[in-house]
Amino acid sequence: MKRQFLFLIPLLLIINSCVSSNKLSKSDLENYHSRALSNANLGEYKQSIKDFDKVIALDPNHITSYYNRGLAYSILRKYQKALTDFNKVIKLNPNSADTYRSRGNVYYNLKQYGSALIDYNKAITLNPSDSDSYKNRAKIYKILENK
Repeated sequence: MKRQFLFLIPLLLIINSCVSSNKLSKSDLENYHSRALSNANLGEYKQSIKDFDKVIALDPNHITSYYNRGLAYSILRKYQKALTDFNKVIKLNPNSADTYRSRGNVYYNLKQYGSALIDYNKAITLNPSDSDSYKNRAKIYKILENK
């Protein structure tokens, strides 16, 4: 009986190490996040999205990964995916002026000027010194004026 048990110990250690190697740690999350940001800064948006996907799989509430992935999708003109990410950020943090401005930019690119205007106004309310939101809002007023 003891012999059988002793045989099982190495087997259990091997199984445990295999299972543990499939688990990702907090440092893995930070590494993927750092690599995603680096790839985005290098203009490697598709790769950065893959890394943000890994971070979000590890932490489904990782706000900065949703936000930055949304920016990457916006740059790649995948506007619906960008909207999904920005909506998630707003759900998790409804006081993010940057996210309202970024979502407003997506709506602007989709020519959904009413929705863009609402988001720029919200961004200005949250951060009255956000000059980009004022500028973008002025562009919409000009477009709507000419209709």
